[in-house]
Amino acid sequence: MTASTAAQRQQLSLFDSTAPLRSAENADQLPKTARALVEVIGLDATIDLVKMFGGDEFYLPETIDGASKLWSALVEAMGRDASAKLVEAFGGTRIYVPTCQAALLNLRNREIIHSYDAGEPFDAIRRRYRVSRSYLFRLLKKPV
Repeated sequence: MTASTAAQRQQLSLFDSTAPLRSAENADQLPKTARALVEVIGLDATIDLVKMFGGDEFYLPETIDGASKLWSALVEAMGRDASAKLVEAFGGTRIYVPTCQAALLNLRNREIIHSYDAGEPFDAIRRRYRVSRSYLFRLLKKPV
């Protein structure tokens, strides 16, 4: 990854709901399907794929650098190298790209609990994460 790509990714992470999953320590929160993709194309490329195609199921092209619209979309989403690795591993087969919503929710809930344990006021947490009082009470009562 070039320095400009890293800078762009950091700037866009302000608007990226999948940004918390990019940390290697959070990769264990990913569903099994996503972890299989991480083994083939790496964590960042997998999260880029989830961002663009989360919830979709499709046939991967059989050839690298083909003329298909899907190949172009894959390259746009995660770059040529990761796309080539994905096609080499799974080309010509149907894959499902998970949304990773459960992992994102779990990470958000851990952040909420951490904020509360750090002494942040209850209502400030509720407003920042846009959750109801009853949801926050239930979350904070759950055993860790």
